[in-house]
Amino acid sequence: MAQLISIIDFKRNRMAGKAFTHWEKRLGYQPEPSEKISHLPDKVVFCLAELGHEATLALYDLVMGVRDLGPAEKFHYLGSQDKVKALDAFLFVLDQVRFDLMQRLGWVHSLAADLYPLVDLASRNQEIKEEFSPTVPLLVKSFQREKGLWDRPGVEQDPLVRSLIPEALEVFKQRL
Repeated sequence: MAQLISIIDFKRNRMAGKAFTHWEKRLGYQPEPSEKISHLPDKVVFCLAELGHEATLALYDLVMGVRDLGPAEKFHYLGSQDKVKALDAFLFVLDQVRFDLMQRLGWVHSLAADLYPLVDLASRNQEIKEEFSPTVPLLVKSFQREKGLWDRPGVEQDPLVRSLIPEALEVFKQRL
């Protein structure tokens, strides 16, 4: 079993080397190969969740790096299959970053991202999505009551949580 773990670590380290190459320059932070979103500094999580230009490139570096597709700037030159896979992983990781930000505010319960390093979220996004249903975290009941969301019959959790992202970004920004 120790041999298997070292192979997994070797692969993760290799993927991280490619995925995080430009993060220090883009975000001012260099994650460890096994780092989870929950261990990222608040400023980095906010930057990624807000999705400015550098954060977009950093996330594309991550999802393309783990697939050996090159740096973010080459996204537009990918074949259609690789482009769809990279975009799907990008959106999944972005969701997890934003949900982590909401969890830091105490608005949502645990996430898929709590269990997996960033590199795994980017490289195994399909597998992880299938493991977690729903893929959107549940709102904390006290937060639902506070916002008057508790007694809205027929409101689906997924769009409701996503509709709170702009407010979460604003509240989190004020905390920084």
